[in-house]
Amino acid sequence: MTPRIRERVVRFGVGQGLSGILSMPRSDPAGTPFVVIVNAGIVHRVGPNRLYVDIARALAERGHTVLRFDLHGLGDSEPLSGGTSLTSAAMADIKTAFDFLEASHGAQSFICCGLCSGANYSVLNAFDDARVVGVLLVDPTVARTRRGRLLHYRQRLLHAATWRALLTLRHPLWRRALGVQRGMAVARAALGQSEQQEPSQMSAAQVRIALERLIDRGVQLMLVFTGGVNHQYNYRDQLFDLLPGLDFRDQLRLDFMPETDHTVGDLPSRKQLLRSIGDWMAYSFPRRGAAKQPE
Repeated sequence: MTPRIRERVVRFGVGQGLSGILSMPRSDPAGTPFVVIVNAGIVHRVGPNRLYVDIARALAERGHTVLRFDLHGLGDSEPLSGGTSLTSAAMADIKTAFDFLEASHGAQSFICCGLCSGANYSVLNAFDDARVVGVLLVDPTVARTRRGRLLHYRQRLLHAATWRALLTLRHPLWRRALGVQRGMAVARAALGQSEQQEPSQMSAAQVRIALERLIDRGVQLMLVFTGGVNHQYNYRDQLFDLLPGLDFRDQLRLDFMPETDHTVGDLPSRKQLLRSIGDWMAYSFPRRGAAKQPE
């Protein structure tokens, strides 16, 4: 941590049940949106391989206030109360984080950020909360395209392990054929989803409706896809093939990083990601008095 930023532990919400770390610039944040980073899976607020720590500190050095916190049931936050779905609880926790920053620091707008499930929760939250002006999504779940499936199967067929698993009846294809593999059941009713449909199972049509709604609101989008999800997203233009003709109106930055893993664990890729995030923030949310520079 550099002398240009400061950090402190915060507790907030009902009974102070949510815990997080607030990273702040020592200089005036100059009216920029506050950033809220959402847990990836069951990993606490440091993020996989300390990814969230690096993002928070890099953005704080650039003048942004960043909260990385634990959802209920994770890290240092209180356990999740019974009878509430994971998705509903996460949406409520993110809103509570916004309310806390608004009341304690005068925050008026937010950028929601996350990896994997944290990305899915971030974009769902953006539908429901007009205070969100940007989303930063690393490896969000999107549907595959025909080209993507062909590339995936071609890559798999080149691996000897795939053939061994097929010949010994241990490959997941056999389990699916026998009806053993069961689907996940996480409740979330949004954009026409049923109560048994997981947020990550949104169809291409639902994704299109969702993105059109965010674009119409002027929400800035940064999507990053790594090699860790090459079974799902495996070529740069997959998003555009999935959503042909969708006008992003200069509100999208798309980074494709096929050489790194899901947690962006290698140092060169980590530095590249932080640099890209910083450039996107500077372009999309320039500090007061700073000219908006082309990317």
